[in-house]
Amino acid sequence: MMVFVTYTDTGFVNPIDVILTIFVLYLFFRVIDRGLRKLSVRQLKGIIALSVIGVAVSALLNVILIRVQLFGDVQICITMARQLVQGNFNWSEWILQYKNLVPLTILYSVFMRVGQFLHLGFNPIFLAYNIALLLGSIILIIATLWHKNPRAAAFAALLSIIVPSFYGFTIQVGYTDGASIFALALLLFFLECGRLNWWKLLIIALVFAYGYLMRPNLIIALVALVIIGLFTYKTQRNVYRKVVQLFIASIVGLLLAIGAGKVLDANYHYNSTNPDEFPIAHWIYMGLNQQKFGEYNRCDRSYTLHHIGFSSAQSADVSGIATRLASYNPETFIFHLFVKYGVLWREGTFQTLTDYQKTYIFAPKFYLEHISAIRLIFQVFSKALIALFLIAVGLRFLSNKMLAKDSLLFALLTIFGISLFHTLIWEVKTRYQFMTFGLLFFVGVYSLIEHFEKVSIMNSHIE
Repeated sequence: MMVFVTYTDTGFVNPIDVILTIFVLYLFFRVIDRGLRKLSVRQLKGIIALSVIGVAVSALLNVILIRVQLFGDVQICITMARQLVQGNFNWSEWILQYKNLVPLTILYSVFMRVGQFLHLGFNPIFLAYNIALLLGSIILIIATLWHKNPRAAAFAALLSIIVPSFYGFTIQVGYTDGASIFALALLLFFLECGRLNWWKLLIIALVFAYGYLMRPNLIIALVALVIIGLFTYKTQRNVYRKVVQLFIASIVGLLLAIGAGKVLDANYHYNSTNPDEFPIAHWIYMGLNQQKFGEYNRCDRSYTLHHIGFSSAQSADVSGIATRLASYNPETFIFHLFVKYGVLWREGTFQTLTDYQKTYIFAPKFYLEHISAIRLIFQVFSKALIALFLIAVGLRFLSNKMLAKDSLLFALLTIFGISLFHTLIWEVKTRYQFMTFGLLFFVGVYSLIEHFEKVSIMNSHIE
């Protein structure tokens, strides 16, 4: 579906260009794979090390040469964080409405205090944090792939240097996506690699708590673990035991996050029961909007705001949900869900080229003069790459018939669990799927390398 969607946040994208790019990438990746086959384990490790350095250098060049002016939730959180540092706990109306922004705002205030102490200011700490999450996520994904297939790990390391989605938004904006990508990458790594001991479980609990505070729908990963546990209870006891350990550690992290949230609310004088808070029903109501196909929209926001007070707004939203559900018939409801699902997957960059990014504060002259063409290239490349990943995953599933109950299944369940959560229950926005990009990168690379192996075996038999 992604290939044939022409409208993106960067403008019109010709499906023919995307299809041609898929073929070019496939042939180019096969050449790289053939080259990697000839290398020793030590050489593959060298390529990985150099590639990670390359990612770090690219990230540093990104923040040195380019700076983006932010807007929306991120800028609101930064502005409120400055007030907190100054001792002003008069929370902005926006954050009173959207309670999920409180932990991020407090985190930004911590960055500001650290920046003041080091005489660096906010931006260097903010950008260093985003780069650290990026590098940590990539290293964890590469390490997980190394455990499954060293060649796939080297391929992923090389590819990570040029993937647009690893830069731009991830570094310049960050938001809560970097934290969720890192937390999921950590769960993936510990599910695949080695035995779990008490300190590893402690790390999992703490990182899950951090990830949940930043992005509550990280809880979908727990559902994925439960499903794998049910599949492995009788047949794969070793996997089952590890899944249970991960699940318990994550539950501990969830409880820590809930407790930490209450402590943060109290210490920063945030009234968690304030009358301005939007009820959960608001997002479900918005997700049922037929005209907007469940996407975030100001009209539904105004509807909730019109009913003053939490109880009044909640009653209005619940009533609105019932009215909207009654307006559907089976065909229109299925079509609505189909379109909502498509919204999440219509862009290869998952809206990361523009979301929360207003204008450029500074950037190279050539980049600014050709920004439209550069974004179009990034979009076509990303669409083709994600499409190629999904094709490889589909081919792997068709050839293997049954998926192994391991990190690959965890990644797939989490990826499509997030998709189904927004499709069936919540409102949608293309960027909401971006939190699973690290898992998608992992599954896509592994499936692609496995496909190349099968093609090589088939060619050798023919010869």
